[in-house]
Amino acid sequence: MKIALICPSNKLYMPYVKNYEHILMEQKIDYDMVNWDRFQMEEESRNTYRDEKAGHQRGFFDYLKYKRFIIQRLNNQKYDKLIIFGIQLTYFLKETLLESFNGKFIVDIRDYNKILHFFDIGKIIEASDHIVLSSSGYKKWLPKSDKYVINHNTQITSMIEMMPARAVFSKEKLSLTNIGATRDYKVNRKLLYKLKNKDHFHLNYHGDGEINALLKRYLNENQITNASVTGRYTAEEEASFYENSDLINVFRLNNSINNRTALPNRLYKAALYGKPLVTLKGSYLAEQILTYQLGIVADTLKNIDQLIIEYIRDFDLQAYRQGRIDFFSKVIEENMIFKNNVLTFLDRQ
Repeated sequence: MKIALICPSNKLYMPYVKNYEHILMEQKIDYDMVNWDRFQMEEESRNTYRDEKAGHQRGFFDYLKYKRFIIQRLNNQKYDKLIIFGIQLTYFLKETLLESFNGKFIVDIRDYNKILHFFDIGKIIEASDHIVLSSSGYKKWLPKSDKYVINHNTQITSMIEMMPARAVFSKEKLSLTNIGATRDYKVNRKLLYKLKNKDHFHLNYHGDGEINALLKRYLNENQITNASVTGRYTAEEEASFYENSDLINVFRLNNSINNRTALPNRLYKAALYGKPLVTLKGSYLAEQILTYQLGIVADTLKNIDQLIIEYIRDFDLQAYRQGRIDFFSKVIEENMIFKNNVLTFLDRQ
């Protein structure tokens, strides 16, 4: 048997693909990864597609060209089964999936895309072996089906991997930190305005993103001295950022389907390192934080400074510890179900 993993981007930006690779390597199953070198940063190979652009953004005709490359690879290699990543690639490969791989493919969905309005994904779901989602919140905009399996964006497999949670917060300056891609400029601008030069707070933005320049400009123009934007970091630096933070910033507006239904990596990383999260109500993320007592869910940013101070003052360490255990118990269980479904998919004739 030979499997093809059909991927939409650079390997660097698809850590979730490793979840499948680990299983395939454990089972000693031959596989190829067909991927799109969007940033022209990978070594050339017969299964890596590269166009003349560099960056994440691509249009309809760019996808058409990549589709032709994929079809060529499928015809040349004669794969038995496919794992497709993303709604966009699913749309462009829908005829191939339905005609040549009916019942022999998995679709892995990590976010929403408006291209859903242009085809009947219900037919794809019906013809699939199963559909993998990174968030149960996606069921709110997908057709009802019993084929959904959750694969969380974390590699944790045991409670012993959790770092100890402490009831000790910085007494001089509470560190409220964004770790990872910076986005949602409007809500972060308002947060900076509300906490501007307040003695008890320092805001950190560690990570790359399109809003970094906007944030830096806002800090300069408004003479905000209790915040910093450091930009891109290495994987080795990430642990120290979490360890040196008091609270983790996952503020996002609920004005898009993805913001309302996705679960960001920071949810898992913050819970893993024992750092409470802070967000606004109105999202599936907020629901998870409330359900498992993993941090603060604010109605608005109006009195966010007071809300944070009250949370720190009344912090219930035992409830937080139990919430982390309950949260990761569910995550580990659902990831095991995911693995078992992939194994069954590989075993089917």
